[in-house]
Amino acid sequence: MTLRTGATVEYRLLIDDAGPGAAATQLGELADWLRHERELRGRVRTEHGEIAGGEMGGLPEAVVVAVAAGGAVSVLARAAVEWVKHRTRDVTLKVVEPGGESLEISVRRATSQDTLVTELLDFLERRQSTDSDETA
Repeated sequence: MTLRTGATVEYRLLIDDAGPGAAATQLGELADWLRHERELRGRVRTEHGEIAGGEMGGLPEAVVVAVAAGGAVSVLARAAVEWVKHRTRDVTLKVVEPGGESLEISVRRATSQDTLVTELLDFLERRQSTDSDETA
């Protein structure tokens, strides 16, 4: 099934195994990384936490990527895995779909990068198919 033209799904990407400051830095790097992908430009934003008293702004808590069916989904899967692979220390990236189901990506848990890309792509496409079934 395919999505109707213009229908998008927003995925939240979180850093699952770092303190707030480290996670915020990594999320900023991830957002920049994804924005360099032509198919994702204009579809990537950061989601910030609440601003505490005396603070100038909240730390980024998630990167949100809005994608429609097709090439952007596969670009997101490949780019997210590539970003994890290029970290100087091990990091776990948690991808959460709108219904709350999630998938964690960590280079240490797979034997190959292709395996991770395939697993993430299957996860992302599953939500795309669910949305197209609901809108048909």
